[in-house]
Amino acid sequence: MSWKSIGAAIAFTCVLTTGAAAQTVVGTISVCYYAPNCTYTESIGLNPPVDSPAFLITNTSDSVITNAKFTIKPNKANEVAKDSFKIGKLKPGHSIVIVPQYSNDGGTNHPPGAFFFFTGSPLDTSESGPDANTIKFIFTGSMGGLAVSSGIIEPKATLGPSNDGTVSRINFLGGPGNADGPCNDCVGPYQIGTLTAQ
Repeated sequence: MSWKSIGAAIAFTCVLTTGAAAQTVVGTISVCYYAPNCTYTESIGLNPPVDSPAFLITNTSDSVITNAKFTIKPNKANEVAKDSFKIGKLKPGHSIVIVPQYSNDGGTNHPPGAFFFFTGSPLDTSESGPDANTIKFIFTGSMGGLAVSSGIIEPKATLGPSNDGTVSRINFLGGPGNADGPCNDCVGPYQIGTLTAQ
């Protein structure tokens, strides 16, 4: 079964066989960027559209995910430092919304100015960076004795026309190259990842 065959709205747990080991789908990751219909940001006090990527991570299983974190990988070419947003426990059927630099995990080990460094204001990645197609994200956690992961997620996963058609190629960071300038309804919300346990 390929990833593309998984429905965009997964509300149940299923099992994928990869030939080597069984993988159980336990959640999803969605994202939007400056999209009026992306209303899940209201749950953290931000009225849409938000000029920043807004990630929605959902545990669709009936078991808790522990040691959960969402990480941006280092990228020297784009001056990106490794940084992680610590979620901790994600209860069954629950979601968390993460907007970089607005959401606060209470951690004190974020490098100054890093992606998840708390400032109280959403990070406009299209203007301040990073917004390249090659930036890498990953969700990791545990479920009992199983490892939970999204695998690597890149902004190019949503590269294509903006919602309103004013931009021909835009990713979920509003780039590349500050691509979001003309659009009033830019990206998503789109599912960009699946959480699997194995």
